Amino acid sequence: MSDELKKVSDEELVEKYQKHFDKNMAMKLLVKLRKETRDKSKVIAGTTGAIVSTLGKLLSALENPETPMHMKALIVGAVGYILLPFDLIPDFTPVIGYGDDLASATGVVAAVAMYSDFSIEKLDAYIDQMEGKK
Repeated sequence: MSDELKKVSDEELVEKYQKHFDKNMAMKLLVKLRKETRDKSKVIAGTTGAIVSTLGKLLSALENPETPMHMKALIVGAVGYILLPFDLIPDFTPVIGYGDDLASATGVVAAVAMYSDFSIEKLDAYIDQMEGKK
């Protein structure tokens, strides 16, 4: 398959997945989970804290224009799985609800890490700004 045809199909794939993907919903979940874990130790925050980092990195890489289209398709799929509340282990299941989400997204995060500039500090500054704090 030529590079031009592959590029078109990657773009079409991303467009197809993005119909079922809501960046606002993903950002709201990211902010909500961070607020829940912000003042807790990493041990107590556990999987939820790891999902914050994972989801943040995925969203950051998705927004980066340098991220290749085929990687964006993987990101949209991984974020969609995190957002979907009814998956292998439902997200509302205490302690382990986000465990399968984290496991499924870890490989994608590793593949797109170079395209992400996410940091907890930036997220906290964003939350503070939303809440009117300095």
